Amino acid sequence: GIEQLPIYEFTNMMRAYYILLAASSASALVAPGARVASSRLGASTTVESSRRHALGSAVVAAALPLAGFSAFPAFAEEAVREVAPSTSRMGGLVDAYSDITKGWSIYKPSTWNKFDGAPGEYDAKWQDVVGATEVITVSSSPVSSGKGIDALGSPSELGEKVAKSRDLKFVSAEAVKVGPLLMYIVELVGQGGHEQIGFTVSKGKLWRITCKASEKKWDANKDVYAKVLVSFQNKIL
Repeated sequence: GIEQLPIYEFTNMMRAYYILLAASSASALVAPGARVASSRLGASTTVESSRRHALGSAVVAAALPLAGFSAFPAFAEEAVREVAPSTSRMGGLVDAYSDITKGWSIYKPSTWNKFDGAPGEYDAKWQDVVGATEVITVSSSPVSSGKGIDALGSPSELGEKVAKSRDLKFVSAEAVKVGPLLMYIVELVGQGGHEQIGFTVSKGKLWRITCKASEKKWDANKDVYAKVLVSFQNKIL
């Protein structure tokens, strides 16, 4: 008769089978630039657009029979973080602002000075009336028709490129769905201070929302900055 395999050997065989199945599905479906490295979590997370959802589903389905075996790495899909566009005034710390001409809106610090757009630099700028290092800018530039933010690579790839080009240290990156907009938010730090930049593509333009502060004042501003970034909408409020 056929010798019965010990249960642990059978389990290992099934593990190998499901991994090969997942890898085969992945190689057929995945497109370059679908992986995001999140330095905040210290691990890699897979960010899928709707057209790549099948890959995550294949990997998750393959991993299900392996659940409960801590000696083997689990497969899982982590979706893009979704948030509703922020409309909170944070107790009066921020107010709504709309650019009627270009058709976008954002919540900006209520007491900061506003500067008119400087062609080639920014569309709008706000600066703290007390500290010159606390600055928020919104800028835009045209992109090829049909291009999305993922044409720039993954959030971490974009963040590392920006950091390298400006001699800054890359801290973290994530993909966030803000209403209908997919936004990459990257965090950088350097001698000039700390900053977060939100990148999104809409209406044929690449939009950049940049929030800066000195390292000394970063903690005092970061919560407001987080709200400002996810308040951006490419429409009038």
